Amino acid sequence: MKEELVAKNPETLERVDRINNCYDYATGRNEALKSIARSELELFIDEAIKEIDLLEQVAEHDQGKFDLPREIAENIGTVWVFSGPGSYFEPKKEDRYKNYPWANWMDRKRLNHATRLIRKITERLSGQNFKAPLSEIISAKRKIKEAILNYGPRVIYNGTPIENETVAKVLSEEGVIIPTEKVDIIEQDIKNTLDQITTILPEKFEKEKEIALVSHAPHLMRILRIINKYQPFPKGTKIRLFPLSTPMEGREEYAKMEISGALYYTYITQNATKQPYPYEISCTPEKITDSIKN
Repeated sequence: MKEELVAKNPETLERVDRINNCYDYATGRNEALKSIARSELELFIDEAIKEIDLLEQVAEHDQGKFDLPREIAENIGTVWVFSGPGSYFEPKKEDRYKNYPWANWMDRKRLNHATRLIRKITERLSGQNFKAPLSEIISAKRKIKEAILNYGPRVIYNGTPIENETVAKVLSEEGVIIPTEKVDIIEQDIKNTLDQITTILPEKFEKEKEIALVSHAPHLMRILRIINKYQPFPKGTKIRLFPLSTPMEGREEYAKMEISGALYYTYITQNATKQPYPYEISCTPEKITDSIKN
Protein backbone atom coordinates (compact mmCIF):
# COMPACT_ATOMS: atom_id res chain seq x y z
CA MET A 1 0.00 0.00 0.00
CA LYS A 2 2.80 2.38 0.95
CA GLU A 3 4.74 1.53 -2.24
CA GLU A 4 1.62 2.17 -4.29
CA LEU A 5 1.24 5.57 -2.63
CA VAL A 6 4.89 6.43 -3.37
CA ALA A 7 4.45 5.47 -7.01
CA LYS A 8 1.32 7.54 -7.35
CA ASN A 9 2.31 10.62 -5.33
CA PRO A 10 5.58 10.75 -3.39
CA GLU A 11 4.79 14.32 -2.27
CA THR A 12 1.65 13.05 -0.55
CA LEU A 13 3.65 10.42 1.31
CA GLU A 14 6.19 13.01 2.41
CA ARG A 15 3.41 15.23 3.75
CA VAL A 16 1.83 12.26 5.58
CA ASP A 17 5.20 11.46 7.15
CA ARG A 18 5.64 15.07 8.26
CA ILE A 19 2.16 15.11 9.78
CA ASN A 20 2.83 11.85 11.62
CA ASN A 21 6.18 13.11 12.90
CA CYS A 22 4.58 16.30 14.20
CA TYR A 23 1.77 14.35 15.82
CA ASP A 24 4.18 11.97 17.57
CA TYR A 25 6.37 14.86 18.72
CA ALA A 26 3.45 16.92 20.07
CA THR A 27 1.71 14.05 21.87
CA GLY A 28 5.05 12.88 23.24
CA ARG A 29 5.56 16.29 24.83
CA ASN A 30 1.94 16.71 25.96
CA GLU A 31 0.08 13.48 26.76
CA ALA A 32 -3.17 15.44 27.19
CA LEU A 33 -3.30 15.98 23.42
CA LYS A 34 -4.06 12.27 22.99
CA SER A 35 -7.55 12.95 24.34
CA ILE A 36 -8.28 14.94 21.16
CA ALA A 37 -9.32 13.04 18.04
CA ARG A 38 -6.21 12.27 16.02
CA SER A 39 -7.95 13.27 12.79
CA GLU A 40 -8.63 16.75 14.18
CA LEU A 41 -5.04 17.26 15.30
CA GLU A 42 -3.74 16.00 11.96
CA LEU A 43 -5.91 18.51 10.12
CA PHE A 44 -4.50 21.30 12.30
CA ILE A 45 -0.94 20.05 11.72
CA ASP A 46 -1.43 19.83 7.96
CA GLU A 47 -2.62 23.44 7.76
CA ALA A 48 0.22 24.61 10.02
CA ILE A 49 2.82 22.85 7.84
CA LYS A 50 1.42 24.48 4.70
CA GLU A 51 1.49 27.88 6.37
CA ILE A 52 5.07 27.47 7.60
CA ASP A 53 6.25 26.22 4.20
CA LEU A 54 4.74 29.26 2.53
CA LEU A 55 6.38 31.64 5.01
CA GLU A 56 9.75 29.90 4.67
CA GLN A 57 9.68 30.20 0.89
CA VAL A 58 8.57 33.83 0.96
CA ALA A 59 11.41 34.58 3.40
CA GLU A 60 13.90 32.90 1.08
CA HIS A 61 12.58 34.96 -1.82
CA ASP A 62 12.75 38.26 0.08
CA GLN A 63 16.18 37.68 1.66
CA GLY A 64 15.71 40.89 3.63
CA LYS A 65 15.80 43.02 0.46
CA PHE A 66 12.14 44.07 0.63
CA ASP A 67 11.04 45.16 -2.82
CA LEU A 68 8.61 47.43 -1.02
CA PRO A 69 6.03 49.42 -3.02
CA ARG A 70 5.29 52.87 -1.65
CA GLU A 71 1.62 52.03 -1.00
CA ILE A 72 2.66 49.22 1.38
CA ALA A 73 5.32 51.37 3.05
CA GLU A 74 2.75 54.11 3.69
CA ASN A 75 0.39 51.67 5.40
CA ILE A 76 2.87 50.29 7.96
CA GLY A 77 2.61 52.22 11.22
CA THR A 78 4.35 49.80 13.59
CA VAL A 79 7.02 47.13 13.34
CA TRP A 80 6.63 44.54 16.10
CA VAL A 81 9.79 42.49 16.65
CA PHE A 82 9.49 39.24 18.60
CA SER A 83 12.51 38.28 20.68
CA GLY A 84 14.19 34.96 19.97
CA PRO A 85 16.95 32.57 21.02
CA GLY A 86 20.27 34.21 21.85
CA SER A 87 20.64 37.98 22.06
CA TYR A 88 22.22 40.74 20.01
CA PHE A 89 25.57 40.08 21.66
CA GLU A 90 25.41 36.34 22.41
CA PRO A 91 24.56 33.40 20.09
CA LYS A 92 22.56 31.58 22.78
CA LYS A 93 21.14 31.91 26.27
CA GLU A 94 19.77 29.57 28.93
CA ASP A 95 16.58 28.45 27.24
CA ARG A 96 15.19 25.39 25.47
CA TYR A 97 17.03 26.32 22.27
CA LYS A 98 20.53 26.43 23.73
CA ASN A 99 21.44 22.96 22.41
CA TYR A 100 20.26 23.69 18.86
CA PRO A 101 23.04 25.35 16.81
CA TRP A 102 20.53 26.34 14.12
CA ALA A 103 18.83 28.62 16.67
CA ASN A 104 22.00 30.62 17.39
CA TRP A 105 21.69 34.40 16.95
CA MET A 106 17.96 34.29 16.14
CA ASP A 107 17.26 37.36 18.28
CA ARG A 108 20.00 39.36 16.53
CA LYS A 109 18.80 38.19 13.11
CA ARG A 110 15.25 39.35 13.87
CA LEU A 111 16.45 42.76 15.04
CA ASN A 112 18.63 43.18 11.95
CA HIS A 113 15.75 42.05 9.71
CA ALA A 114 13.50 44.66 11.32
CA THR A 115 16.17 47.34 10.89
CA ARG A 116 16.46 46.62 7.16
CA LEU A 117 12.67 46.76 6.86
CA ILE A 118 12.48 50.09 8.71
CA ARG A 119 15.24 51.52 6.54
CA LYS A 120 13.41 50.44 3.37
CA ILE A 121 10.10 51.92 4.59
CA THR A 122 11.87 55.19 5.39
CA GLU A 123 13.62 55.22 2.02
CA ARG A 124 10.28 54.88 0.24
CA LEU A 125 8.48 57.54 2.30
CA SER A 126 11.30 60.10 2.36
CA GLY A 127 12.23 59.69 -1.29
CA GLN A 128 15.88 59.52 -0.28
CA ASN A 129 18.54 57.11 -1.49
CA PHE A 130 20.58 55.83 1.46
CA LYS A 131 23.31 54.13 -0.55
CA ALA A 132 26.76 55.58 0.16
CA PRO A 133 30.43 54.64 -0.31
CA LEU A 134 32.34 53.30 2.69
CA SER A 135 34.22 56.59 2.95
CA GLU A 136 30.92 58.33 3.78
CA ILE A 137 29.36 55.64 5.96
CA ILE A 138 29.40 57.66 9.20
CA SER A 139 27.60 60.66 7.71
CA ALA A 140 25.25 58.32 5.83
CA LYS A 141 24.20 56.62 9.07
CA ARG A 142 23.43 60.01 10.63
CA LYS A 143 21.33 60.87 7.59
CA ILE A 144 19.43 57.58 7.78
CA LYS A 145 18.80 57.96 11.51
CA GLU A 146 17.35 61.44 11.04
CA ALA A 147 15.15 60.23 8.19
CA ILE A 148 13.86 57.31 10.27
CA LEU A 149 13.04 59.75 13.07
CA ASN A 150 10.97 61.83 10.66
CA TYR A 151 9.48 59.19 8.36
CA GLY A 152 9.94 55.74 9.89
CA PRO A 153 7.38 53.55 11.67
CA ARG A 154 7.33 52.97 15.40
CA VAL A 155 9.03 49.85 16.73
CA ILE A 156 7.82 47.57 19.52
CA TYR A 157 10.08 45.07 21.25
CA ASN A 158 8.96 43.23 24.36
CA GLY A 159 11.19 40.46 25.59
CA THR A 160 12.45 39.22 28.93
CA PRO A 161 14.19 41.77 31.19
CA ILE A 162 17.62 40.66 29.95
CA GLU A 163 16.51 40.82 26.30
CA ASN A 164 15.06 44.30 26.83
CA GLU A 165 18.23 45.53 28.53
CA THR A 166 20.31 44.24 25.63
CA VAL A 167 18.18 46.02 23.03
CA ALA A 168 18.32 49.26 25.03
CA LYS A 169 22.12 48.95 25.10
CA VAL A 170 22.27 48.34 21.34
CA LEU A 171 20.16 51.43 20.66
CA SER A 172 22.54 53.59 22.70
CA GLU A 173 25.60 52.57 20.67
CA GLU A 174 27.28 54.87 18.17
CA GLY A 175 26.33 54.19 14.56
CA VAL A 176 22.95 52.54 15.23
CA ILE A 177 20.41 53.96 12.77
CA ILE A 178 17.22 53.37 14.79
CA PRO A 179 16.44 56.39 17.03
CA THR A 180 15.50 55.53 20.62
CA GLU A 181 12.54 57.91 20.27
CA LYS A 182 11.00 55.51 17.78
CA VAL A 183 11.27 52.39 19.95
CA ASP A 184 8.89 51.19 22.66
CA ILE A 185 10.54 48.56 24.83
CA ILE A 186 7.72 47.19 26.97
CA GLU A 187 9.12 46.25 30.34
CA GLN A 188 6.68 43.83 31.91
CA ASP A 189 6.94 40.29 33.23
CA ILE A 190 7.63 38.51 29.93
CA LYS A 191 8.52 34.82 29.90
CA ASN A 192 7.15 33.56 26.57
CA THR A 193 5.31 34.44 23.36
CA LEU A 194 1.93 34.40 25.11
CA ASP A 195 3.15 37.04 27.57
CA GLN A 196 4.46 39.17 24.71
CA ILE A 197 1.09 39.24 23.00
CA THR A 198 -1.14 39.69 26.05
CA THR A 199 0.92 42.57 27.49
CA ILE A 200 0.88 44.70 24.34
CA LEU A 201 -1.02 47.94 24.90
CA PRO A 202 -3.50 48.97 22.16
CA GLU A 203 -2.45 52.65 22.29
CA LYS A 204 0.96 51.64 20.96
CA PHE A 205 -0.62 51.03 17.56
CA GLU A 206 -1.73 53.65 15.07
CA LYS A 207 -5.33 53.23 14.03
CA GLU A 208 -5.89 52.57 10.33
CA LYS A 209 -2.26 51.46 9.97
CA GLU A 210 -0.81 47.99 9.43
CA ILE A 211 1.41 46.18 11.91
CA ALA A 212 4.49 44.47 10.49
CA LEU A 213 5.38 41.33 12.44
CA VAL A 214 9.01 40.19 12.39
CA SER A 215 10.05 36.68 13.45
CA HIS A 216 11.07 33.34 11.97
CA ALA A 217 8.51 31.53 9.82
CA PRO A 218 7.48 28.72 12.24
CA HIS A 219 7.16 31.17 15.13
CA LEU A 220 4.83 33.42 13.15
CA MET A 221 2.47 30.47 12.59
CA ARG A 222 1.98 30.17 16.36
CA ILE A 223 1.97 33.93 16.98
CA LEU A 224 -0.96 34.42 14.59
CA ARG A 225 -3.13 31.95 16.50
CA ILE A 226 -2.43 33.56 19.86
CA ILE A 227 -3.10 37.00 18.38
CA ASN A 228 -6.40 35.75 16.97
CA LYS A 229 -7.41 34.70 20.48
CA TYR A 230 -6.52 37.95 22.27
CA GLN A 231 -6.48 40.57 19.46
CA PRO A 232 -4.42 43.05 21.53
CA PHE A 233 -4.95 46.04 19.25
CA PRO A 234 -7.80 48.09 17.74
CA LYS A 235 -10.48 46.07 15.95
CA GLY A 236 -9.82 45.65 12.24
CA THR A 237 -6.08 46.24 12.50
CA LYS A 238 -4.28 44.68 9.53
CA ILE A 239 -1.19 42.53 9.92
CA ARG A 240 1.62 42.04 7.42
CA LEU A 241 4.24 39.34 8.02
CA PHE A 242 7.94 39.78 7.28
CA PRO A 243 9.30 36.30 8.04
CA LEU A 244 12.89 35.14 8.37
CA SER A 245 13.81 31.73 7.00
CA THR A 246 14.97 29.01 9.38
CA PRO A 247 18.43 27.50 8.72
CA MET A 248 17.86 24.39 6.62
CA GLU A 249 19.35 22.03 9.21
CA GLY A 250 16.76 23.13 11.78
CA ARG A 251 13.74 23.67 9.57
CA GLU A 252 11.82 20.48 10.36
CA GLU A 253 12.77 20.51 14.05
CA TYR A 254 11.71 24.13 14.56
CA ALA A 255 8.45 23.55 12.71
CA LYS A 256 7.67 20.56 14.96
CA MET A 257 8.44 22.60 18.08
CA GLU A 258 6.21 25.49 17.07
CA ILE A 259 3.36 23.26 15.87
CA SER A 260 3.54 21.37 19.16
CA GLY A 261 3.31 24.67 21.03
CA ALA A 262 0.39 25.83 18.91
CA LEU A 263 -1.49 22.58 19.56
CA TYR A 264 -0.90 22.91 23.29
CA TYR A 265 -2.10 26.52 23.39
CA THR A 266 -5.12 25.76 21.20
CA TYR A 267 -6.42 22.51 22.66
CA ILE A 268 -5.10 22.37 26.22
CA THR A 269 -4.81 25.91 27.61
CA GLN A 270 -7.20 27.59 25.13
CA ASN A 271 -4.78 30.49 24.67
CA ALA A 272 -4.88 30.23 20.88
CA THR A 273 -7.36 29.55 18.09
CA LYS A 274 -7.43 26.92 15.36
CA GLN A 275 -7.30 29.58 12.67
CA PRO A 276 -4.69 32.35 12.37
CA TYR A 277 -5.49 36.04 12.56
CA PRO A 278 -6.01 37.34 8.98
CA TYR A 279 -2.76 38.54 7.46
CA GLU A 280 -0.85 39.63 4.39
CA ILE A 281 2.62 38.30 3.63
CA SER A 282 5.59 40.62 3.18
CA CYS A 283 5.67 42.48 -0.12
CA THR A 284 6.12 39.41 -2.28
CA PRO A 285 4.28 39.67 -5.62
CA GLU A 286 1.04 37.68 -5.76
CA LYS A 287 2.33 35.54 -8.62
CA ILE A 288 5.07 34.19 -6.34
CA THR A 289 2.82 33.42 -3.38
CA ASP A 290 0.31 31.88 -5.79
CA SER A 291 2.99 29.60 -7.24
CA ILE A 292 4.04 28.57 -3.74
CA LYS A 293 0.48 27.87 -2.64
CA ASN A 294 -0.17 25.80 -5.75
